[in-house]
Amino acid sequence: ISHGVFAGAEIKKVSQPPAAKSKMPVKKEATPVRTLSLPPHPRLMITDAEIIKINERKSPGDLLDKSVNSLERVADAFLKKPFELPARGGQWYHWYACKKDGGSLKTVSPTEHKCPLCDTVYSGQPYEDVVLMTIQGGYSKAIRDLALAYRFSGKFAYADKAKEMLLAYAEKYPSYRLHDKNGKEKTGGGKVGPQTLDESVWLIPVCQGADLIWDRLNADEQKKGETGLIRPAAEVIRNHRMGIHNIQCWKNSAVGLAGLLLGDGELVADAVDSEHGYCRQIAEGVNSDGQWYEGAWGYPFYTISAMVPLLEAGDRCGLNLYAFNSNGQNFSALLEGPIRLAMPNMTLPAFNDSGQVRLSGSEGVYELGLARYKNPLFAEILRNGKRGWMEPLLTGGVTIPDAPSRSVSSQNYTNAGYAILRSGADTNATWLCLKYGPHGGGHGHPDKLNFIMYSRGKVLAYDPGTGKYGVPIHGEWQKATIAHNTLTVDETNQKPATGSSLAFVSRPGYSAALADAGPIYDGVSYQRAAAVIGSNVVLVLDIVNADKEHTFDLAYHNAGKWSADPAGELVKMPEKPSYGYFEKMVQSAGQIPVIVCDSVTVGLAVVSASGGEIRAGNGVGSNVKDKLPCVMVRVRGKQAVVAWAFSIDGRAGPSVFAPELRRDKLDQPQVKIVPAGTGWGVEALIDGKTYRMVADPKGIEKLKVM
Repeated sequence: ISHGVFAGAEIKKVSQPPAAKSKMPVKKEATPVRTLSLPPHPRLMITDAEIIKINERKSPGDLLDKSVNSLERVADAFLKKPFELPARGGQWYHWYACKKDGGSLKTVSPTEHKCPLCDTVYSGQPYEDVVLMTIQGGYSKAIRDLALAYRFSGKFAYADKAKEMLLAYAEKYPSYRLHDKNGKEKTGGGKVGPQTLDESVWLIPVCQGADLIWDRLNADEQKKGETGLIRPAAEVIRNHRMGIHNIQCWKNSAVGLAGLLLGDGELVADAVDSEHGYCRQIAEGVNSDGQWYEGAWGYPFYTISAMVPLLEAGDRCGLNLYAFNSNGQNFSALLEGPIRLAMPNMTLPAFNDSGQVRLSGSEGVYELGLARYKNPLFAEILRNGKRGWMEPLLTGGVTIPDAPSRSVSSQNYTNAGYAILRSGADTNATWLCLKYGPHGGGHGHPDKLNFIMYSRGKVLAYDPGTGKYGVPIHGEWQKATIAHNTLTVDETNQKPATGSSLAFVSRPGYSAALADAGPIYDGVSYQRAAAVIGSNVVLVLDIVNADKEHTFDLAYHNAGKWSADPAGELVKMPEKPSYGYFEKMVQSAGQIPVIVCDSVTVGLAVVSASGGEIRAGNGVGSNVKDKLPCVMVRVRGKQAVVAWAFSIDGRAGPSVFAPELRRDKLDQPQVKIVPAGTGWGVEALIDGKTYRMVADPKGIEKLKVM
């Protein structure tokens, strides 16, 4: 990585090789050192010159005036609240869920924590300490917001309260016990929180607030803040180093802000230039499609939020981190990627350890991105969303330009590993994303060739995403292959793998993709073709081959409810934790009923060329009580060829589908050079019209739609 973009950096040789993309601690390497030339305080969030300019520019009722008024209201609320530091640090947010059904708990009192789904009440640990973590986080933000309000208003009451809280933490922090999420005293845990992640998220606003009132502290108070709080917290965080990971980005910002606050060039270099620093996170964590490597759409924005404090502080302290570029990738790419890969309603799908992510909830980072990069693409998010009060103060109230026209065509993002098939330009468009790319590290799900389908404003083909990590449903269902729209072999999860794109076509009226899953099971190859034809028809073709007999389960999950219970004989599902979440599964005796998802109906037909049985019933969605329609095709043998046809025009009924599966020999124009291949074709009759798709993974013309 080139460090030449940064002025005043004195770099010492790094002794350790690059760290892997994992959550495993990384052996402490020799840290480079920076020579710093810093402006006076405040310098992390905002400078006095910026504050003066905003106060001069704002007019009654305009955005800046409203932002300053909102800030003071927040600060006034903190002044009225009693302040007493908890006696101990807090616990892991992901414990705060019902063990029975995965529902998030509600705090009834400090000792009562209730599941709204089943009314079970939990008490004791870890639930009480999760609430303490919320209190600790609120106090850190209070220090920042009170100090910022003081800087804008000049009211000493705000500064004095922030100072009281800061010095109270400096007094208390040394007595907090180091603990992890299991209560053990070990590296990787924190003192205020159970992880160095929580410690970092907490320390960042503390550093920002301290910077804003640093000139209100005398020399002894500054020393107390440094030696009792800022430096010890930074060392707790530094003692646990990681590779390319969203958590390390939070740690970098916390350590970097501590360094810029205290003028410590080693801390700053650790955050920016080291083997786990910001520069390497950008160089190796962001692919050329603008996706953060973990593949769960909540985590790019979590990573972006982690990087922003360091970027903003660096911008004011001469580090110029916004400009850092590696192989054409910079921070701006992380903001652009989600816009390109979003569903038609500007929501990102719930792949891997993430729920659906609405871009309209990320106005703040796009406002900063627009101010720092002048990229008008970011204006679309701001024009359709609601601007908060914080970012206009940091940017000086950036003017939102007209957003350029955004491409809404089908696209194949080969580095991210997403083939997006789309018909239509507005939020009613039909959109399908076939996932074949990198696994995504610890936050990846074993679901290669899974697909999510959207139409008429609704997600239809469903991915369970994630819930709280500390309850059984997360590992048993949400991270299980069978919970996704893909292949499970022998009732076991797929292995982490990276698939590949075999073919992609986009023509007027249709688009289609063919992908290979990669080495998800030993001795098994799996290819899937998908086509979106107009706005009403989707065809999917699965081709599985193996070197010996296996049990193949191809599952499909749809949001909504069955229009009628599927008919057939009740079947006993396998006695595996993940399969135990299915309910009322029958061996289908006829046509599969229509599925109703709010105002959208989905007609579904499926057929196997390899025998087996078709099962229909219910899986689960976000929690155990959230029952969703599921269809599963089970085949025993060395091969499974299964075709699916969907009608999503709202007119699906008992006579809509008459799908037929046939084996086609493809025409090979270069037959004398390349041996002719044999492909599989799906033919579906929908509303009186025939649609066909043929796929030949080994052929010259691998994919065609007719």
